[in-house]
Amino acid sequence: MLLSLLPAFGLAVRRSQVEGRSRTVTLLMDEVALAEQADYLGLTSFELAQRYRELGLSGIALYEETFESLAAEGDIALRFGDEVRSSMLAQGDVVDVPGSSTLISNLAADEDTFATILAKNAPAAQEVTLAGRTWYWYPGDGRTRPASVIGEQVQTWSEAGWTVAYRPRNFPGLRNVGEDFPAEASYLIHASIEVAGNPNGLDDLVAASQDYLTGVIEGTEQDGMEDIIGRVPNTRVFGINQDWLNTLEPAEVVSKYLLAANERGARLLYVRPYTKETMGDMFANTEALVGGLVTALARDGFTVGELGSLEYDSVPLWRNLSAVGIIAGLGLFAMLYPGLWGAFMALAVLGLGVVAGSGFNWDALALVAALIFPILGYGLLPNRVWALPMATLISLAGALLLAAVGSDTQSMLAAEPFAGVAATLLVPPVLFLVHYALRFHSVAGWIRNVWGYRIRLGDVIIVFVGMIALALVFLRRGNFPAIGASDAELALRDWLAERFVRPRFKELLGHPLAVLALGNSDWAAWIRGLGLTGGVIAQATILNSFSHYHTPLLISLERTLVALVLGSLLGFIGLPISRWVVALVVRWLRHDALSEANAKSKANADGSNPTRAEADMPLESLSRQS
Repeated sequence: MLLSLLPAFGLAVRRSQVEGRSRTVTLLMDEVALAEQADYLGLTSFELAQRYRELGLSGIALYEETFESLAAEGDIALRFGDEVRSSMLAQGDVVDVPGSSTLISNLAADEDTFATILAKNAPAAQEVTLAGRTWYWYPGDGRTRPASVIGEQVQTWSEAGWTVAYRPRNFPGLRNVGEDFPAEASYLIHASIEVAGNPNGLDDLVAASQDYLTGVIEGTEQDGMEDIIGRVPNTRVFGINQDWLNTLEPAEVVSKYLLAANERGARLLYVRPYTKETMGDMFANTEALVGGLVTALARDGFTVGELGSLEYDSVPLWRNLSAVGIIAGLGLFAMLYPGLWGAFMALAVLGLGVVAGSGFNWDALALVAALIFPILGYGLLPNRVWALPMATLISLAGALLLAAVGSDTQSMLAAEPFAGVAATLLVPPVLFLVHYALRFHSVAGWIRNVWGYRIRLGDVIIVFVGMIALALVFLRRGNFPAIGASDAELALRDWLAERFVRPRFKELLGHPLAVLALGNSDWAAWIRGLGLTGGVIAQATILNSFSHYHTPLLISLERTLVALVLGSLLGFIGLPISRWVVALVVRWLRHDALSEANAKSKANADGSNPTRAEADMPLESLSRQS
């Protein structure tokens, strides 16, 4: 296993070099939101954008037009079937147009553009002449039908030096997908919750997308994206919903974008201007957002500009040799359990990896590493305080092997997420508890003891608290957890993020628990076992951090070391306090037990042992009787 760390380290160096060269980000502003803000000043979106450009904004996101938007701009005329039928009937004419249809006619659009609009929408438009003008009708409400883009609009932004992202739309039966993508655009960020051409035009979309970087929007699942993600150049997009943005201070927004760029590999930062004055002047806040973000990015070593493709080439031989280290680690893991139970547990972990990875592949091996290395340290090492840093070193070795076998271009772009990421936080503590329990009894012994065990209220409380803790670990995973952080925790996170790479809270809680368990050898074995299980959760979080391949390796390493230092510090501060508290409680319980024993002895000696009725009386009544 140690030998396999050499090729794994070589792959880590190669990956870090690629990550170091990709410190360029693009700032894009949503043109629709910008136009909404510009209306308050009586300006166009292009005119207002020049104001933010002076602060460092360099990109614009232009949406594909719709029938409705082109009609609002005066490029086409738009009418509805029932309206046309009524107006023609009033004139004594009958027109063969369904009442539920949508009609369009060219007013000012370029003829080629209008022909493209007709060609891409299905079914084929039906032509009809009304009052001497040619109209084309489509069945149903067609206001949101894609209508290409007016070329002059893209050219205006592009010729002015703006980086353009194009946002194509989808509609059932869409044809000629991608043929009208503007050549001036650098990025494609599909609008709404599906990609253009989904589901039947995806091959055409892939062919048309090769000269663009396709944006994968963080936190937004778009139908069809998973079918094209490995077939088109892509990059990660981070943006904030307009309604949420309008409730945030600019500094808070800047910190969220900076976190996404530093720790989650976002390279397209999709910015929206303030459109409400909930937080104050919308224009001043937008200026503070853009200017503050550009300054913060430069401070962290980012360059604002146009992106290139991220390409990471692994070395097959080095990758295979790194895989040997994971298999060796699986052997060490099996040795933690007595007899055939070791082989059974190892096969179970390997089987889980194969199921999650859909075969024995790199994903399966990466998951195996994430499941076994967190428990190797506390499972193999003596229960001494120095086991904490040594266990962390073993976890980092596992993280190095995990990154070596799992890293490729698509995983680093978060296009192919880690297989079985939820298991990385839940399975290791369970595996460790089984190992720890088998130190004291065999499986048969535990079955006998548990079968005849008298359950007490304290046992129920402990199990209940443990289940809540595991549930919190599961529900609070990911960037969008089911249970969010409290205000106090968010404030502490911000304070830590201003000074370090933000550590994971599971490590800040788990490491101190491990210190308490390792430093109090006189505690009951079950209490130390629970504390070490908390420590295993912290170690599992280290592997979980490195399983986020889109996070740079050095960022994950710094986060791990910061959490180790802070967690160890908290643990060593808590160690004497815990001993003092335990001693105080023990002294109190002993004193109470001694007082009760003396009282009973005295009562027996005086022959005044209280009856059951007297025992149920209030203490005040007994005192008065005495």
